Amino acid sequence: MSVYLPEFMQKLHAQRAEEAASLSRRGFIKLTGLAGGGLVLAVSLSQGARQALAQPSGSAAFDANPYVQIQPDGKIVLFAKNPDVGQGVKTSLPMIVAEELDADWQHVEVRQSIIDASLYGPQFAGGSLSIPMNYESLRRAGATARAMLGAAAAKTWNVPAAELTTQASTVRHAASNRSATYGELAEVAATLPVPDAASVTLKPRQSFRLLGTRVTGVDNAKLVRGEPLFGIDQRVPGMLYAAFAKAPAIGARATAANLDHIRTLRGVKNAFVVAHQGDPLGFNPAAAAVLSGVAIVADSTWNALQAKSALEVQWDETQASSDSWTGAVTQAKSLAAKPAAQVLGEAGNVDAAFGAGKTVEAFYTYHYVSHADLEPQNCTAWFKGDSIEIWAPTQTPQNAVDAVAALLGLPKEKVTLHQLRGGGGFGRRLANDSVCEAALVSKQAGGVPVKVQWTREDDMAFDYYRPGGFHALKAAVDGGGKL
Repeated sequence: MSVYLPEFMQKLHAQRAEEAASLSRRGFIKLTGLAGGGLVLAVSLSQGARQALAQPSGSAAFDANPYVQIQPDGKIVLFAKNPDVGQGVKTSLPMIVAEELDADWQHVEVRQSIIDASLYGPQFAGGSLSIPMNYESLRRAGATARAMLGAAAAKTWNVPAAELTTQASTVRHAASNRSATYGELAEVAATLPVPDAASVTLKPRQSFRLLGTRVTGVDNAKLVRGEPLFGIDQRVPGMLYAAFAKAPAIGARATAANLDHIRTLRGVKNAFVVAHQGDPLGFNPAAAAVLSGVAIVADSTWNALQAKSALEVQWDETQASSDSWTGAVTQAKSLAAKPAAQVLGEAGNVDAAFGAGKTVEAFYTYHYVSHADLEPQNCTAWFKGDSIEIWAPTQTPQNAVDAVAALLGLPKEKVTLHQLRGGGGFGRRLANDSVCEAALVSKQAGGVPVKVQWTREDDMAFDYYRPGGFHALKAAVDGGGKL
């Protein structure tokens, strides 16, 4: 499957422009007290988020969806909203908040946020947009928290806020030699009115202490220790493993397979045909689409793959695409040999120039290229009848929720997606085909938790490739060597 991404990226850029245009008129900072006297600060990107964050203290939305959480013991937790597929945004986005907050980065805990458009706005990794789209709002999140902590200290000590300084998660008053940690001030800060976002003063760049410095990725130590962070590492109690043999051509349908034999093989718990769903041709991250194929569910990835190697499937290819690379090359060369169908630009006497000079011709080909993520596509899903829980290393988690909801006929609020780290993305994980596969396989398997794991061969064969193409060039060089 091949695709070109301009339409998708244009949509993302338009979304970015809309966010930037509306930023100045948003009352987007909300504050509330934690049970026990802490401070939770969130940047909302929609009216729904403002309503959710305006609920009384103790509501689930306040506890689950902040960007900044300051606990009474001084612990600062920052939440990273976007997927990390190796580009480092799980580190860089919280760094933006920490810079304006003047938090001690060495004692900050970073967690992956939940997926919730009403609280976080767009959550995706693509087009190098994570920093440009969120830089301003995350700075203001940190700056607003810092301002309120300063106001809390000023109120507690009865001193002007202008006399206070902040550094390393501490507010200081030099004239009286007093200081207080953010944790000590959190309870008072939570009782103060939230300043208007436009009134909050951002730090000048020359005052930055964190941004622009070399910082170790927040997951680096875990990566070195081999801790489970990626989609491929996910485990759920009672989980089974699925191999999915997909149609060899777009539009082909599996009509029969040696399922009875497959079910007798070691470790195999179930095997069944999966019907073609939706339209997998267009690149749409929210598409509820699955290629026809055969799913084999087993007690281990190895047993599932061994059974897949013994699979015999009958395919109906009457409606399948007959496109091939060989055919495309033949067609391109045939077209190149004919007169141009359209002239886009012409200067001077082209025919005379070619007639008088030495001509050089070349036909250039560039192939379809796989993204070749280091971690093959995978997803874990657990269909629970009226809801589903998903663990996925997707680049477009909100689109994945939309796709699964449409595929299974569930309300979006019944689809819970846990964002996992991806072992490379490069745009491949913008598509959610493996997520849809896992959701459908879990449902057809009777509602058991299932991890669908692609092989490297699957990843190469069923990619949304970088488009291939052809260029037929002809040039004339005159006696003086002029082109």
